[in-house]
Amino acid sequence: MAARGKTRNNYTTELALIQTWGQWVSLLVFLAFLIALPFALEQSKNFSWLSFLNFTLITIIAILGLNVTTGMAGQVSMGHSAFIMVGGYITAALSVNFGWSIWFTLPVAAVLTAVIGLIVGAPSSRIKGFYLAVATFAFFFVAQFIIKHLDFIGGINGIINIPPPWIGSLKINTDLEWYFLLLGITIICCLLSSNLMRSRLGRAFKLVRDNDITTASMGVNVYHTKLRAFFIGAMLGGLAGGLWASYLTLIRADQFVIWDSIWYLGMIIIGGAGSTTGAILGVVFLRLISQVIHVVTGAGVFSTMSNNLSVTLNYIVYGLVIVLFISLQPNGLLAFWKKIKANYKRWPFGY
Repeated sequence: MAARGKTRNNYTTELALIQTWGQWVSLLVFLAFLIALPFALEQSKNFSWLSFLNFTLITIIAILGLNVTTGMAGQVSMGHSAFIMVGGYITAALSVNFGWSIWFTLPVAAVLTAVIGLIVGAPSSRIKGFYLAVATFAFFFVAQFIIKHLDFIGGINGIINIPPPWIGSLKINTDLEWYFLLLGITIICCLLSSNLMRSRLGRAFKLVRDNDITTASMGVNVYHTKLRAFFIGAMLGGLAGGLWASYLTLIRADQFVIWDSIWYLGMIIIGGAGSTTGAILGVVFLRLISQVIHVVTGAGVFSTMSNNLSVTLNYIVYGLVIVLFISLQPNGLLAFWKKIKANYKRWPFGY
């Protein structure tokens, strides 16, 4: 029985991503808001917030990948920042050294990074949990060491003057143009992630996450399922890295630190692990905190605060927020929102 006494007997509607007219209206209003927002920011000269939106969209793509590996399949990865770095370097190297268009470099970077994800995920047949996290943690330092010692990709100096993408005769060169390009790619990735969750493979991911021994007894190849999770997660990470490098027009190994991988895990925890919507909420929440700290410190509120102290403050706040969510709301913002909706539907009754 559905809420308010209505029986659901249309299973096509039941399985749809958007089930009611109210949800369609809400979605269209939200999309209209996303389209109007960058124009409002540009008119008000809030360019830092426009840049913030672009980095947030790139981060969402990356976190959707980590959400597949860790949130859906339960394979804790602390090396996701390395996948982003590898994807960025592949895109930059192919664009600068060989003159490839971004529309060729992005899929190549995503696939090659996904293959590396298979290699990193290979030990998952014998190790899991904390030990798998340590193995992926080590992969970050190995990848960074190798990249810094490859002269043909700039070594420690990295790669600069990465050409921007073109769409026909339009050169994507401004923050506003980048926003709409990134928004389109992010929407496609969100749709793919949402449909993956409802697919047979997505259900296999959740079974492996909950109990891999029982899953194996049901005829699911646990090892292959784990490898697929690493493949998809690394692929989205590589795609995000390619967009990152092209957007900044430069890439260096020191742009990527191990703390990023930790904060990426924190975003999944805060938003709600295993959910596309939760991953988005977690990214937006932590990125907003970072942006507010940046605006406050940059406005001279703390005139004696150096840039290093600003970064330290950012880390402290991030850490406190993650600890509070683990302690008070371990299922994340999405679960909290669902609880609010459930309480509203049964109001004024308390059961």
